[in-house]
Amino acid sequence: MATFCTGTVIGAVARGFRRLLAGRLARGLGELLITAGVLVALFLAYQLWVTDLFAERTQDRLHHQLVEQWSRPVAPRPPAVGHPLPTLPPVPLGDGVAILRVPRFGRDYAPVVVQGVSVADLRRGPGHIPGTAMPGQLGNFVVSGHRTTYGKPFSRLDELKVGDPIVVEVQDRYYTYRVTGSEIVLPNRLDVTYPVPKRPGAAPSKELITLTTCHPKFSASHRLIVYGELVDTTPKSAGPPPVLREE
Repeated sequence: MATFCTGTVIGAVARGFRRLLAGRLARGLGELLITAGVLVALFLAYQLWVTDLFAERTQDRLHHQLVEQWSRPVAPRPPAVGHPLPTLPPVPLGDGVAILRVPRFGRDYAPVVVQGVSVADLRRGPGHIPGTAMPGQLGNFVVSGHRTTYGKPFSRLDELKVGDPIVVEVQDRYYTYRVTGSEIVLPNRLDVTYPVPKRPGAAPSKELITLTTCHPKFSASHRLIVYGELVDTTPKSAGPPPVLREE
């Protein structure tokens, strides 16, 4: 009988210990999950809102710098060789190239396009891919931008339709492009950035624009590509082009 009672007590103690250990493990796991959830929530808040605040402040500075730069007298620009459109001086990486205006996105939509597409450059604003044409030049002016973070300048890129105007403002003129089409491609499709998109080695005969961003939102599995073609050049002395006055 004594042996039986002792065994019963030992068994009860062991079961209690196991329950206590299981309870502590469960509480510890729960605390870890809560902590992980809080960290994920903070990371998402940073990505979706805090980076927008950083980008907004950076864009304000870039706008101010461009306005100050553009207020200086315009130096004569020689025409490009074999083409009537003028060339633009080189722009340092990270500096403003132009202001992008898309009437479909509203009157207040006017992000500064910066030179370069490194991680740091794209945090400042949509970036012009070095080596592609500059605004208004013969060839393909290619601009990439974030869709969900750092100001998400291209968050509504999928709303553009064939015929929509895209205006690129530089120091002394406005270049008005019209959307000619769009498509979704894999990230390795660099041919969309060629002087003649998807035609390697072809000599350009038109002034084109290509806008690129990640697709779908919150994913980098594909790229959304929007193509356009130059249809009008307006000197600033003549005022904004009609498509901006109609906003």
